[in-house]
Amino acid sequence: MTTKKDLKKRVRARQAKTGESYSTARLHVLRGKDPEHVDLGILHQRITAIALSCSEQTIRLRQLNGTDVISLRTGGVVAHRVAPGQLVDIELSKQWTWSGTVYCVGRIERVWTDVAALGLDPLPLEDQGEYDLNEIHEPFELTDPYGPMWHRFATMPRRAFEFSGIAWSAGVGVEPTDDGACLVADAADMSDPRSARKLLMKALAADLRCIDAHAHLGNMAFHHRPEDAITHYDIAIRIAELSLTSDFTELLPWGFIYNRPYLRALHGFGLCLWRLDRAQDALAVFERILSLNPADHQGVRFCWDDIRNGHPWRSEELEQSPR
Repeated sequence: MTTKKDLKKRVRARQAKTGESYSTARLHVLRGKDPEHVDLGILHQRITAIALSCSEQTIRLRQLNGTDVISLRTGGVVAHRVAPGQLVDIELSKQWTWSGTVYCVGRIERVWTDVAALGLDPLPLEDQGEYDLNEIHEPFELTDPYGPMWHRFATMPRRAFEFSGIAWSAGVGVEPTDDGACLVADAADMSDPRSARKLLMKALAADLRCIDAHAHLGNMAFHHRPEDAITHYDIAIRIAELSLTSDFTELLPWGFIYNRPYLRALHGFGLCLWRLDRAQDALAVFERILSLNPADHQGVRFCWDDIRNGHPWRSEELEQSPR
């Protein structure tokens, strides 16, 4: 109580001296007392921002077409259900700074995905030259259900490409001197989902183009919340495809490891579509994966064949978790 009375006394004294409003005088007094904390008070402002990372109670945001980063306190599961890379409309009600970080409280009014609006630079693609599938992999026999499709994809050599290491999270969110560090690989090795999620969010806060972090967040939600998982996979796919032409028909082989995040995201997306009773959409996604990586290191051809023969999603398909 004594502290509050002392603060009010100093605020009133400043008001008398400067003629400022109480809130303005209070702000200046607080700045003088504790430069680590500035209370900007109550405000009513609507903003559109990009979600950079999310915890259970806080979303780290960057205002659309801006550079300032703020931390939105929402509480409950609201922040947990927003995916990094999504856009959010927010009505802010309060804002303050602490140790140089801007915090705010507000209500999320709308959440949606529009990767084109994020202003991301496409990930570089490295041309790996011509790739003869029949020389590198054992061909599938025509009697195999997948055989005719393999022969269609492998008739002629095709050019192969590989994504930038950013897709794998190589060098993302770590010290430049720490060459061997990989946040996503570390997260994948963790048994504690909360700790793993924190590392994935750290990678995405550093660079939203870390495709593997989006894919792993999808994998974490896949078994219990496919409707959430599909959002993470969708964002990963859309960011990756900023680098591809609309008529891209070349190869992205699994053997080039920086292609694996995109192929994993496509696989998870297809499985979610199938599980959510969108079998024909899933079939198209699986055919897309097989066209990009005909050697099929993920076993996608088995899902493709099941859907093609009219088999519905079954709980046993959880064994086909994205990998």
